[in-house]
Amino acid sequence: MAYLRSLCQASRMGLALKKQPFQASLIQTRMVTLKAVPAPPPTTANFEERNIGLGRPMSPHLLIYRPQLTSMMSISHRITGLALTFYAFVLGTSSLMGVDAAAAIANLGLPGAIAFVGKFIIAFPFSYHLVNGIRHLTWDYGLGLTIKEVYLTGYVTLALATLLTLLLASKKTEKKQ
Repeated sequence: MAYLRSLCQASRMGLALKKQPFQASLIQTRMVTLKAVPAPPPTTANFEERNIGLGRPMSPHLLIYRPQLTSMMSISHRITGLALTFYAFVLGTSSLMGVDAAAAIANLGLPGAIAFVGKFIIAFPFSYHLVNGIRHLTWDYGLGLTIKEVYLTGYVTLALATLLTLLLASKKTEKKQ
């Protein structure tokens, strides 16, 4: 490519020289001087040390930000999804092994307060993920996307999830014989 380009330039210059042979602007010489410089020695500094030496600021991380309702609810939605996946795996695996986990827990005869706390811990991920999932579906339809509405629906989601969890946790379990 460079060879073709230089041929084109030479042919243009030859045509120009035939028309005006003594015009100085047609003949251009370019001079490039190269100076050999030894390569810098390799550094043993790690990434952070090099950036400090260059005066670059440390990049921000999550700990410098104040937690917001929206970010915490987003993270909580993912965590409750993981918890539900774990529940499904454990209950499904125990069912395959022939163990009726719910009946075994009901027959332990736990005091009411401990049973309520245990049911609350198990029911909250389900309730929260369900209600927050409905909130996300309304967003998919383009509803409630202003900042004010996002925060309002966030607080409503937390309230409804807590109420649904209390309802589920207060349900009496029957002992199986």
